[in-house]
Amino acid sequence: MKRTRTFVVVALTLSFFAVPAMSFAAALTPQQSSSLIAVVQSSPGTPASAFVSLITAFSNITVNQAISLITVVQAAPGVPANAFVDLLTSFTVDTVATPPTTPVATPPTPHVSVIGSPYFSSTMGYDLSYNTLSYPAESFGFAVVGVTGGKAFVHNSRISSEYQWTKFSAKTAATLYMNLNAPYGSTVVANIGAPKTCPARAAGSSATSTEPTACEGYNYGYNAAKDAYTYATGTGVTSSLWWLDIEEANSWSVDTSANDTTIQGAIDYLNSKNIRVGIYSVPFMWKNIAGTYVPTQTIGGLPIPIPTWFPIGITTIVGAINACSTISSFIPGSPVWVVQYEADSTAVDQNVAC
Repeated sequence: MKRTRTFVVVALTLSFFAVPAMSFAAALTPQQSSSLIAVVQSSPGTPASAFVSLITAFSNITVNQAISLITVVQAAPGVPANAFVDLLTSFTVDTVATPPTTPVATPPTPHVSVIGSPYFSSTMGYDLSYNTLSYPAESFGFAVVGVTGGKAFVHNSRISSEYQWTKFSAKTAATLYMNLNAPYGSTVVANIGAPKTCPARAAGSSATSTEPTACEGYNYGYNAAKDAYTYATGTGVTSSLWWLDIEEANSWSVDTSANDTTIQGAIDYLNSKNIRVGIYSVPFMWKNIAGTYVPTQTIGGLPIPIPTWFPIGITTIVGAINACSTISSFIPGSPVWVVQYEADSTAVDQNVAC
């Protein structure tokens, strides 16, 4: 196997550099693309830069695009090479190398820039929850660890071990997420009295028997984030980025204004700790829970966008990468930083950084 693999690399290298110089960038055929991808996959430990000249010799792909593509391919050694062909050939259409003499209009981008993201673009990552039982063996780009156990004020008892595991496997520092819900249940009474002073309820109306008010929602969200932050830091787990998990599996009010303030309260608390907040949700769930609300955040006195993380039913890494370039956030003006996908029955969810 080693001898065969070496021959393929040499043969590809020779054929790539035997292409004569011409004014057109040559497009890769599907067969050439599959062969090149197979070579990249067979060398997961080789720096991406080692393959850049092989790709750019045939195509219009830029060096940065080539490095991102190679990183994705190396991160998925078990995926068939032909799964990446469309992604590679999408960059390799024949065009004249000489700049056009007339201006060409640049089409608007479908989503906001990922500037500020702690994740390297096109890398694969995993998210770990309170019920994660096993971990992938290979190294990967990034990880997001759950602080809560499925809902607010419930803790993930395995957070410390999961967080420590990411230090040995992920290429970047772990980020965190917490589940959130509107104020219902036994945790309500103790967590709606501050930081804001809310109007007194009417006689005979209790916080546990009626729908929460917007003011109570804010206090509940604020204190839920405070509880999660206190628990995480108490176990030695920290991050400058937290995601709020907003899903219909948890309890939310029919009054979206109470839900909106619950979300904003959690954001405000985490911002007070210089933590940037992102939202994990499905577009239709976000609409049902938050309506048309656009949450805000301020860190260091400056307003900054709230990134979003999409779990949208994609089953391939290539589909997730393509989604990064085509989907728009369910929050206007927010950048899409992560797309979740499920390619197999692994015990943890897979993700791609946009």
